[in-house]
Amino acid sequence: MKKYLILFLVLFGFSAYAQINILNADQPEEIGKLSKEHQDQLKDNDYLRYPYIDDKDVMWSKIVYEEIDLSEKFNHPLYYPMDGLYNKERRSLWATIKEAILAGKIENIYNDNTPNFNERMDRETYLGRIKTVEEGVEINQSSDKIVSYKIKGIWYVDKRIGELKYRLLGIMPKGRDMNNLESDEPIDLFWLWYKDLRPILHEQLVFDDRNNVSRVNFDQLLTSRRFTARIYAIDNVMDDRGIDQYVDDPFMQLIESERLKTIIRDFEQDLWAY
Repeated sequence: MKKYLILFLVLFGFSAYAQINILNADQPEEIGKLSKEHQDQLKDNDYLRYPYIDDKDVMWSKIVYEEIDLSEKFNHPLYYPMDGLYNKERRSLWATIKEAILAGKIENIYNDNTPNFNERMDRETYLGRIKTVEEGVEINQSSDKIVSYKIKGIWYVDKRIGELKYRLLGIMPKGRDMNNLESDEPIDLFWLWYKDLRPILHEQLVFDDRNNVSRVNFDQLLTSRRFTARIYAIDNVMDDRGIDQYVDDPFMQLIESERLKTIIRDFEQDLWAY
């Protein structure tokens, strides 16, 4: 019995960390690296373009601000793996974004104090939130220091199909204060326009712990809302004030968040109630 248990653990452990190209690898170091065939497939498989939506076809809409807590197990595909664990195939969402910014693939970075994408952050400022130099040593904003992502999106009803739809507009990582490394209090880093990220996120595969063969990318994961999040603000007449500005108790803030989520979710059903 013990022998079978050990065999099961070995096989399970191996399958849980299996990487792509494992069947075609001639050498162990080739496991996890994208083969030419994989690269060609990703190149030919473009991300799904958003359809054009005429304003007159939108009969109802609501701007919603949410926060994705990376400590929640369901959101771990956005958080893991830690930096340096894999060479090419797998990266965390933050590692993917950081690499794209440092490579100059994302040029428009927006201030964290406004979610309306009307104030661009200068290069020196946003690079200072990604890396710093202390005593001659360069310190980078690592994936394990990113605690959550704030997202801005719009729920809308397309009257042509009579369906409630969601469109992700922007995303903002929340992580370490690189100007105060001794502080454990995370800060908002910067807003990113999601359409600028889509070509980059489409190329990065995400690990699916239910099936190693199943491969989705970060763009598919985010646009299909395969994450859990809490609403922290919703557009309103009082300049989109957050829930914490009119509800003091943290527990009641969660209750209010769920109440707002229910209102949006039930709107589609209410369309056909009368």
